[in-house]
Amino acid sequence: MKLNEWDTLSAELRRFGDTGDVTVADDRIHIDFGSAYIEVTKDGTLRTGMPLHDFAHANTAVIVLDHDTGTLTVEADTVTYTFRRPGG
Repeated sequence: MKLNEWDTLSAELRRFGDTGDVTVADDRIHIDFGSAYIEVTKDGTLRTGMPLHDFAHANTAVIVLDHDTGTLTVEADTVTYTFRRPGG
């Protein structure tokens, strides 16, 4: 999904975060899983954090969610990053 599909993306992120604590605002979604978090903003910034590393990317191009495997993947020109939801 692209960030310009914000309504669809935010609904999918809420579904992805159903095992965590989801906070939704007009311009951002924050999902806290206790030991890890994801935050996506409408302007294209994605941040994640978990023990031993953090990740941040501005101008995120595409976010791919796989609910079955519990992964969120960022695909951009210069980077591909996959976040694995704690507990799957």
